[in-house]
Amino acid sequence: MRFYLTILLLFLASYSTFASLKKKKKKEAIVTIPSKLYKQDSVLRKVIPFDLADKISVKKNKAVDGILWFAKKQLGTPYKYASADPKNGGLDCSGFLYYVFGHFDIKVPRSSKDYMNYGKPITQNNIQKGDVLVFTGSDASKKIGGHVGIVLENENGNISFIHGASGKGKGVTISNLSESYYQQRFLKAVRIIK
Repeated sequence: MRFYLTILLLFLASYSTFASLKKKKKKEAIVTIPSKLYKQDSVLRKVIPFDLADKISVKKNKAVDGILWFAKKQLGTPYKYASADPKNGGLDCSGFLYYVFGHFDIKVPRSSKDYMNYGKPITQNNIQKGDVLVFTGSDASKKIGGHVGIVLENENGNISFIHGASGKGKGVTISNLSESYYQQRFLKAVRIIK
């Protein structure tokens, strides 16, 4: 009887230890390092904590890099109004975003004006690669979305983006937010990739 009681107590102690470990926010990795200082079959075990948020951040960055790589593959694709498929002879600005994000099964609006109420608004100081920039159309006095692009990088406020431009012979191209044409028409930035 005493033997069974001992087993039960050991089980309960190990279960409570397991339950308390499960509640921790940080996961732990166990690294096994052979050591010549110990007996031949002994090992030194070291617990190394890591934060799951870091792992999620790395995964997001890889996704953004993949999206930007695919977007750059479209450079030079001609501009074609109302087209979201390069096989139709080109892409318009929102069609370009729709095509690129759609390639990764990310749903986005088909119209640039719909980005005014889509995604998470981001201040200009916090713009990151993969965010979407929303501009007015060619009439800067109308403060509704008329053009969109994807941020390629933000180097200390120097923001470059890729977009489908309707200008003479441009098509999918890379521009800089600091260009006066885009500065005058910039409305907002939104984050699509979480």
